[in-house]
Amino acid sequence: MTKLAEYLNSIEITDAAFAAKVGCDRSMITKLRAGKATPSLRLAAAISRETGLPIEALIVVAATSGEAA
Repeated sequence: MTKLAEYLNSIEITDAAFAAKVGCDRSMITKLRAGKATPSLRLAAAISRETGLPIEALIVVAATSGEAA
């Protein structure tokens, strides 16, 4: 579970409501919550301001083939 997912679950907010707070589409929050997308720097900053999470906690780094995970 991502830090964003943990945060959103803890405050019991919908993806749509949180998306409205940070200025993006609900689908982007859904992808971020699942760790299937990485936010732009602008969006990461908005999420960080809203949640108090460090920007680094919002960045998902996937291993490429041939690299250790």
